[in-house]
Amino acid sequence: MKVKTTIRILTIDDEAFIRTSIRNYLEDCEFEVIEAENGRIGIDKFEREKPDLVLLDLRMPEMDGLQLLEILKRLSPDTPLIVISGTGNISAVVEALHLGAWDYILKPIQDMSVLLHSVTKCLKESQLKRENKAYQEHLERLVRDRTQSLAASEQLYRAVFECTGAATAILEKDMTLSMVNTGFEQLSGLKRHEIIDKKKWLDFVAPPDLKRMMTYHENRRTVDMAESVPEQYEFLFLTANKEECSVLVHVGMIQGTDRSIASLLDITKRKEVEQRGKSLENQLRKAQKMEAIGTLSGGIAHDLNNILSPVLGYADMLMNDAKPGGITFARSEKIHRAALRAADLVNQILTFTRRKEEKKRPVKIHPIAMEVLRLLKGSIPSTIQIIDRIDRKCGRIEADLTQIHQVIMNLCTNAYHAMEDAGGELVVALFEKTLGEKEAMAHQGLTPGRFLCLEVSDTGCGIPESFLERIFEPYYTTKEEGKGTGLGLATVYGIVKSYHGEVLVRSVPGKGSCFTILFPMVEVAAKNEPFERNHPFDAQGKGLGILVVDDDRNIADMYKEGFEALGYDVTVYYSGMEALEFFRNNSEKIDFAITDQTMPHMTGVDLSRGMLCVKPDLPVILCSGYPGEVNEEKATDAGIRRFVMKPVTVGELSRMIQDVLKGEGHG
Repeated sequence: MKVKTTIRILTIDDEAFIRTSIRNYLEDCEFEVIEAENGRIGIDKFEREKPDLVLLDLRMPEMDGLQLLEILKRLSPDTPLIVISGTGNISAVVEALHLGAWDYILKPIQDMSVLLHSVTKCLKESQLKRENKAYQEHLERLVRDRTQSLAASEQLYRAVFECTGAATAILEKDMTLSMVNTGFEQLSGLKRHEIIDKKKWLDFVAPPDLKRMMTYHENRRTVDMAESVPEQYEFLFLTANKEECSVLVHVGMIQGTDRSIASLLDITKRKEVEQRGKSLENQLRKAQKMEAIGTLSGGIAHDLNNILSPVLGYADMLMNDAKPGGITFARSEKIHRAALRAADLVNQILTFTRRKEEKKRPVKIHPIAMEVLRLLKGSIPSTIQIIDRIDRKCGRIEADLTQIHQVIMNLCTNAYHAMEDAGGELVVALFEKTLGEKEAMAHQGLTPGRFLCLEVSDTGCGIPESFLERIFEPYYTTKEEGKGTGLGLATVYGIVKSYHGEVLVRSVPGKGSCFTILFPMVEVAAKNEPFERNHPFDAQGKGLGILVVDDDRNIADMYKEGFEALGYDVTVYYSGMEALEFFRNNSEKIDFAITDQTMPHMTGVDLSRGMLCVKPDLPVILCSGYPGEVNEEKATDAGIRRFVMKPVTVGELSRMIQDVLKGEGHG
């Protein structure tokens, strides 16, 4: 593409090779390129050379790109400024657009034609704005200084009118268009003879702006109201194909007449860029909010798990000491069950905020469905009745329980929103279904066999047929501002498809909707699992030396008491650094170590590494109240034998110790 050499471009970037590559490319396109290696030099050359366009980096020494952008915008508001940056920072891009950047390009630029496209687009917009402004000033000057004969002025006027780059029209008092130029033909999609004396101004105004445009037109011709009408404003222009585009219009009265002149500039692309900037800003804000919620939930989970550990542990001890069937045993058992319910609640919080990640495995999902219903019953209005049709005997599917929770919660939340005003019934059903070859062929990607069928239905407002094809598109939502992100059903669709399943929708406007999810079932061999008592104090210590390390004294003391009751020789420390110092001098006395992960000055992983340096064959169990800080894979990489989430009882830890020692040939 060849461009006139009169266009001068200033490139401001602290990296010489980038400036060189841009200069070489743009000079090949016959632009004249000026270079500056920092903001200070860039401002000096900007004021001296008066370039037609500026390319600038966001990160530079002495003065960053945002400061430079603000200064250049103040010096010359009409000069196009394009940000070329490799920061990858959404907030920096949004701020640059707010400060007046016309466009932005991310480095490295793989395809230099992208740069050329951005440059030519911005230069064209700049030229249109200059032409429009010059044209308006010229027209007003012509009208004011109209001294020549009517024929001469009319001829000159028509020439200027036609040659401008803006879409322009003359409006009569009754809003009939008596004259339009080629630009207006192109914008409207109609020929001149189809417009002049046949179309009115309001024929090209979209319905949302009709009343405002009519008021402006009437007030402009009223002496007392004329000043209240802006000379320049935006509105939605309606083309011949009934398509809407955003335009910036400048309207002025032609002196001595009842006519007005309107000059229109299509700003649809600019509005799209602005909207994209707002969308990025909203996404950033939502991401920060979810990150804050996740961080808060992780901290709460850590504290609650630490509190629950001694409650559950001492309840186990009381049950072990008490006679089954007695009042003490019964009361201890109730405490134990309450602590387990509390631990389950913590697990729900972590699942909801996705801080607890699980791999796909054969699972039964009816407990998750029931858990979602329990959460919903406490949060939705009583005008909505929740109906449970979940089959508790359903088979397994291969899934991540966190993702299944998200699928059911998203579908139920949508159903709730559909009935929020009028109330109704929310039905959740789960059952097995067999698809034959004919039925499977009706659904792309499914094979004949057994499926687990999840149905979430409501009696709400329903979904219009015209919307059904788009409801799974990301960011598409029909909800009002603040009530939907447009990601709920898109997330459901993505998860189900990743499981080789299918999503089906039935909806009748005014009556409700039903979403049906088909998950392929998996066969799992039955296992005879031995019955476990709630107070498993059957693993004896036999004099083994155990080092227990936890900064929470209640937990550490509970472990000491419990392990000593089982016959272990227990040493307790509340500090990882003190425990490591002790171990270095007494490693021969310690056969096993149990440590917390989150402790001041030294984490459990670091303590384990230190002890393993002294005694490489030392078995270590790592406990944690917060799954976000470490996981089983990281623990194994550090040489730790077992990783367990709090709360955990002494009996459970004792069995782990015996299992590890048996696996190594001890006892």
